Amino acid sequence: MDDVTAQEVGMSKRIAGYRELRKAIPDIVSERISPAEWLDTGCGMGGSIRSSVDRFPDTTFTLADPSEENLSEARRTLEGKVSRFINAPTDGLELPDGSFDVITAILSHHYYSDRGQKMAALRNCLRMLRSGGMFIAVEHARHESSQAEADAEWEGYMRSAGLREESIEEMFRRRDSVYFPYTVDGYRRLLEEAGFVDIELFWHTCSDLGYIARKK
Repeated sequence: MDDVTAQEVGMSKRIAGYRELRKAIPDIVSERISPAEWLDTGCGMGGSIRSSVDRFPDTTFTLADPSEENLSEARRTLEGKVSRFINAPTDGLELPDGSFDVITAILSHHYYSDRGQKMAALRNCLRMLRSGGMFIAVEHARHESSQAEADAEWEGYMRSAGLREESIEEMFRRRDSVYFPYTVDGYRRLLEEAGFVDIELFWHTCSDLGYIARKK
């Protein structure tokens, strides 16, 4: 699977295991559900969902993002494969209840600094899911008892991937100013509070965590 956009190339340098993550998501879905409708919210330029769109040609995909610039690039690279593009953040989506079998939020919700707004986004995802539907979220992680070790590993990954030193430093400066990470336990509690069930950690690296959850 080739990188298509400059953003995807950059993501693969910044996110530990990014290429493997993109492959893991469609595998997870195919093992658990046959989706008719799939929403990818906070889609960016479409890179995180591209392998899923290719894997499920009979699924109807909706992509949403608060940036019209990002959506324009997603339209360009996914033309003919995605049915609908919506310019809105997750908490602002007004799609009907029970619209989707799968909702993904890949490296997008960690930009919510306000806990209440983040919770509103999660509950909106729950509302838009059908009963038994699957929610998959990936976010930057905070490591409660081993942050220094995780940061050292992450820094080594980014450097070995060819990221410039100033860009590595910027990633750490952005923590708690641009993106707002949770620990594994902290994010699980958010999902429980939002009303999700069958919550399962499927991804945990020096940089990120990923959860699968369902609507009852």
